Amino acid sequence: YLGQRAATRLAKKGGVDLPPEMMPEHPNMNAASHVPHAQCLKKIQAAMKDAAKEPQVSKIYQTIGVYLGYGIAQYAEYLPIKNVLILGRVTTGHGGEVMMDWAKKVLATDFPELAHIKFHTPSEHMKRVGQCVAAAALPELKKARKE
Repeated sequence: YLGQRAATRLAKKGGVDLPPEMMPEHPNMNAASHVPHAQCLKKIQAAMKDAAKEPQVSKIYQTIGVYLGYGIAQYAEYLPIKNVLILGRVTTGHGGEVMMDWAKKVLATDFPELAHIKFHTPSEHMKRVGQCVAAAALPELKKARKE
């Protein structure tokens, strides 16, 4: 609920004009492939650039930002979080800024003890491919010894 799939599930309610195959209930949108979601996200991002549609479409990003804020707070119950690196295509453009602003509002309002958490974003290019880079940089897990 924090990435492009969240955005595509909210697109219709956010006032984005979608073809039938991009509606949330369509089988394409409930399959493993990310391709239809990427195409739908492009429509969402284009709608964010339309001054007439932006107020309604920005609610998609506000909603995801609220999800993100509460998600961070939940992780903070178990981890000492000081910094959050925000990656992914859904963070590209003004929508990503809206999303992070709302996540910060949630932390400041509902979890003031977490308002110190800093958000970091890479360049626009790295936002799109950054998840792959981050995954490739993860340390190798040691296998448990069999005794």
